[in-house]
Amino acid sequence: MKMETGLLHATDGLRELILQHPELPLLVFAGEDCNNGEWGYMSCSSVKAVIGEYLDCEQTVDDRRCFTDRDDFQEEMEQNSEFDGTDEEFTEYIKARMAEYEPYWKPCIILYVDS
Repeated sequence: MKMETGLLHATDGLRELILQHPELPLLVFAGEDCNNGEWGYMSCSSVKAVIGEYLDCEQTVDDRRCFTDRDDFQEEMEQNSEFDGTDEEFTEYIKARMAEYEPYWKPCIILYVDS
């Protein structure tokens, strides 16, 4: 008995996002199970498209991460800060550092793929 692979995905969701937001760029994130290294390209059985935002600049908070959530970015900044001062000064310091990154938060369509 033959079975479908489950690798073909309806484009309704992604198409609707593109039609509603044609000005937005596309950002693709591939999960860790996307490629086992055996082939140059592998198909993905899990696909999800959402409207989001991306911190589109080099940053020193955690240069191994691509941030798509401001709260996560701020939390990481707070945890990795070597600031020495009062709680109030720390709050103002973080607020000022977050403001430096404000122009680099870009809206986009984010496509998550995985196997």
